[in-house]
Amino acid sequence: MAERIVTSSRAMAAEADIVLNTASDATRAKAWLPGGGSRAYDIDLRAAEGRLAWRPAGHDGWAGHLRVIGSGTGASQAELQVEVDEAADPDEVREALDGALRALAAEVDQNFNVS
Repeated sequence: MAERIVTSSRAMAAEADIVLNTASDATRAKAWLPGGGSRAYDIDLRAAEGRLAWRPAGHDGWAGHLRVIGSGTGASQAELQVEVDEAADPDEVREALDGALRALAAEVDQNFNVS
């Protein structure tokens, strides 16, 4: 089965290590991983590489990775990349990734910017 890679990225209002720590928190991952609310995922944090990889614990769902790089004081750039079936609509996949990044930004804000 042929596969394609789809990516999406966005700026984050937090340092890279904060974004990665939030993303790797098992309770918060369900809120941001594409389709994560109802699926179980295996998460592999590679903080020294600025990377987090995930794969569905079963056969359902997308495998992929999150890469986060610092982009100045208190800011970073996050990129999601997933492998999907060649038949998948890349615009729909990108829309799902954009939603996942928005959800991750909200989790970071909630986790570290509580007043």
